Amino acid sequence: MPPRVAGVIALLAPALLAGLVLTEVTGPAWSGVDWTLCAGLAAIAVTYVLRVPALAAILCGVVVTAALRFLI
Repeated sequence: MPPRVAGVIALLAPALLAGLVLTEVTGPAWSGVDWTLCAGLAAIAVTYVLRVPALAAILCGVVVTAALRFLI
């Protein structure tokens, strides 16, 4: 395969995963948005950008989501 085609194929999996996560979080017609889950995903993104290991970033997101659900 040409390198350009291989690059496009390599980017398809993350794009599909992002679409599936967005669909799951927002629900049909954006009617079921769970803001606690959105905050947890944002926490994961921030910790991952700060070069925290993936497992610790996910654990941070779980803790943020659980804490918000407990408080709200």
